[in-house]
Amino acid sequence: MLNIVLGITGSIAAYKAAEIANLLTKQGHTVHTIMTEAGAKFITPLTMQSLTKQRVYIDMFEEIVYEDIRHISLAQRADIFVIAPASANVIGKIANGIADDMLSTVTMATKAPVVIAPAMNTAMYENPVVQANIAKLKSFGYHFVEPKESRLACGDVGKGAMADVEVIIEVALSLVGASAAHTSAKVQVQQTVESRPHKDDKVTYTLEQVEEHMNDPAVRVLFEMAEELLGKPLKDSERQMYLEFYDQMGLAVEVIEYLLQYCIDRGKKQPNYIKMVAQDWATRGFTTADEAEDYISLFNNEFRDILRFFGITNRDPIGKEVQYMQRWLGEDGFSMHIVKLACEKTTLNKGGINFPYTDGILNKWKEQGIKTAEQIEQLEKTYYDDKELKKFKRPVEKAQTTGSARRFQNFKGEELDHAKLAQLEQEYLDKRFGKVGDGR
Repeated sequence: MLNIVLGITGSIAAYKAAEIANLLTKQGHTVHTIMTEAGAKFITPLTMQSLTKQRVYIDMFEEIVYEDIRHISLAQRADIFVIAPASANVIGKIANGIADDMLSTVTMATKAPVVIAPAMNTAMYENPVVQANIAKLKSFGYHFVEPKESRLACGDVGKGAMADVEVIIEVALSLVGASAAHTSAKVQVQQTVESRPHKDDKVTYTLEQVEEHMNDPAVRVLFEMAEELLGKPLKDSERQMYLEFYDQMGLAVEVIEYLLQYCIDRGKKQPNYIKMVAQDWATRGFTTADEAEDYISLFNNEFRDILRFFGITNRDPIGKEVQYMQRWLGEDGFSMHIVKLACEKTTLNKGGINFPYTDGILNKWKEQGIKTAEQIEQLEKTYYDDKELKKFKRPVEKAQTTGSARRFQNFKGEELDHAKLAQLEQEYLDKRFGKVGDGR
């Protein structure tokens, strides 16, 4: 088994690093995580520590134990070094020899192969400076896993989304001679990542190739099943599509049957929609209809309920939203009621749906050990009590320190002559009404 150092930088794709760590750890590899300060704002060190069962490193100047100089010992132990996601900032640092944090320092010190998976806005990725830094690192022997074209977190559509997790793992393990058998469980039940098409790739078979595959009894069963469910003979393009599901995506016939039935039941018979679902299930590594059924149950119930918590009722959850929700309910172990409270708090503070903000709330609650609504209520009460206390104290403290208060406290009144006041009062009365006994 391998010692793998996983570097995480400040990118919205940081949540995918958790999946990389989880899959590699399940294979028996030891994963040491280094995070930049920005990376730790997107995914918590506690999450990575929980997945890897290893300490997470951020501060280069933390206490040295037993003469173990961290940036040297990690660099020496590494069989492979993976930076995923890699921001434009860290790529620029490494390319120009800047070592001012734990991640860039260990990268400089290691002799292990380094795999870099960029993730950034399209304009940033295409910037000549970034491209020059990438080219420079490639010339030094660094390995890059190219980002893919997708709709980015900023809303732009273009190249910049981090490559698929399986692709990154496959590239990393191949550099140290690991066989395809050591890749993730998802990849094990499919063909290797290189042979599996990406969602934007178009796989075509000639008529001769389709006929050749018909010698496989499973393919004949597949076509017969599809025709029976659809109630019509398959077109050549449809045969090619279902053959792609089986031959390229690695989906079993029973999974394709369940997939097709699911789409038909929802009134979604369009080939593009069916293929989109197939790609999602292939990525998730479903090998049985039961696995697909469990996922659909979660998708139709909990996932749609969470969207309703945000007031969304007219659409399905999208990929990134599903990943957030799966982690909240699975890895993080939150109940639906706790998730609902976080969604309501998000809507109140942000005015609508905002998954990253909700994720931040739940991460904070997780770090604080929050498990019940009562704990949240007490947390909120403590927060507002403290806020009111500070609001109450502030005017008093201010009054004691301001110049106007000091002037008031030091003011001395004028000494009054009461006899003189009485005389003045009598003079006024005499003048106003006349002296008593003068006949007026």
